[in-house]
Amino acid sequence: MNLISNRDLYDLVKSLSKSEKRFLKLTAAASELNPNLISLFNTIELSSEYKEDFFTKISKTETSQIKSQSSESLYNFILKCLRSFHAESSSSIIIKDEITNILNLFDKAQYKQCRKILNKQKQEAYRFERFHFILELIGLEKLLISIETQFNIKNNTIEDLVKEEQDVIEKAKNLGTYTLLYSKINLNTRQKNKAKTEQDLKNINSFLNSPLLKNDKLVKSTKALIIYHHCRSILFCRCQDNQSREEECQLLLNIMDSHKELIEEMPNRYLTTLNNLINIAYEERKYKTCELRIKQLEDKINLKAFATTDLQLKIITSILNAKLTINTNSGKLKESLENVSDIEKALVEYKGKINKEEELVFYYNIAVMNTYFGNYQKAHDYITLILNEGNNLLREDLQSFARIINIGLHYELNNFKQLGYIISTIKNYYKNQISYFKTEKLILSYFEKLSELKIKNKQNEKEIFVSFKKDLQEVMKDVHEKNVSFYFDIEEYIDSKITNTPVDKLMQKKYAKAWLN
Repeated sequence: MNLISNRDLYDLVKSLSKSEKRFLKLTAAASELNPNLISLFNTIELSSEYKEDFFTKISKTETSQIKSQSSESLYNFILKCLRSFHAESSSSIIIKDEITNILNLFDKAQYKQCRKILNKQKQEAYRFERFHFILELIGLEKLLISIETQFNIKNNTIEDLVKEEQDVIEKAKNLGTYTLLYSKINLNTRQKNKAKTEQDLKNINSFLNSPLLKNDKLVKSTKALIIYHHCRSILFCRCQDNQSREEECQLLLNIMDSHKELIEEMPNRYLTTLNNLINIAYEERKYKTCELRIKQLEDKINLKAFATTDLQLKIITSILNAKLTINTNSGKLKESLENVSDIEKALVEYKGKINKEEELVFYYNIAVMNTYFGNYQKAHDYITLILNEGNNLLREDLQSFARIINIGLHYELNNFKQLGYIISTIKNYYKNQISYFKTEKLILSYFEKLSELKIKNKQNEKEIFVSFKKDLQEVMKDVHEKNVSFYFDIEEYIDSKITNTPVDKLMQKKYAKAWLN
């Protein structure tokens, strides 16, 4: 059965880097690859969009089955070339190949050479903390020892290896335990980014005070230690303890910078930590520091450890979102529009490669930017993209605030008759929410009043906003409610209505000092 579609082949070809394409063509020239496949590859490479015609032109005399096999053959050839191209730069592939060499040498009774390679690869496996490879090498060493004993060659004993094996298994189990814990924390955080209630804080503290995370005494490897600090930084983010969060992030970076090989092993965690430091600077209103952190992340884009398409996209999306956010909050229209233009180009260029979560963050930030600058229809277009998302558990926090912003946008667009239905729908939505910001409910109640006011053509809109501000100030005495401003600055929006001043002008004034540190 053919598992590879023509679209799969097209997407794979378009994902290749220049150096990967050059290597593939050199390999193809040195092999007996069907010229039709090279022609197909060149056609796809030069194309700007997918067309089924590419594949019908392989050869008009070939049957559909042969055409299908041609696509699969080219796909498999590309994968083979990628394995060869990256073989010398991947520690995992190198160790795996050397294990095969040990087995072959063992079969040829080349025991001294087996020992040399085994010792070296075991050392490398320990350096990269590849516990599954270490266990495999220990298994081979047991076989080798039985032969060496017959030749009166003394190395490790079986007893030593059994003890070593037990130690490695414990480290592997420990790493697995921390990995599972991280998955649980990460899933919970994706659904509920910031703590909203005392119950949320209790849940966070239950993690932080658990034996695995209270201190690092139970950590048995450097990889587990990295995950330990990553888990704690996420939890401190949720409860808005940015000082502790920054400390955890810095400790994590220090560990990885002192074990360069682990940056190659865990590049995602390194980039996520740099992005966290950007977010901390933003949340602490330190935009100058934020820019420096963004530059740090930009500097990683050309490094070998982050050369994959997936990691490149992570860097690009993080940088674009960070730049748009600080420029939006600073009321910088020109810079914000340039950021949006770059984002829209990236969404087209990397269509199908940027994950849904990153897309939602892009849409949300662009919607907020347009709202602040008074481009309400444009903002509504992007909010609608978020509201149409089918997965309600994906960035639940953004989807929840998108509903709130949608109310304000309908109000600004004078869609007062629709507001009643929308507000009623959101009320039903909140009935199923375990936790939410009090501010969300307050916004909902006041826009319901404003909607009724506009339908009746009454003119005391300003009075309602003054009352809105007074009640909001009371709600904001709750420390959790301060987190609302990171989603949307409702305080400045209300002030703009009372003073008849554009939101972006108020934002410029409010965050002017943020560029001083």
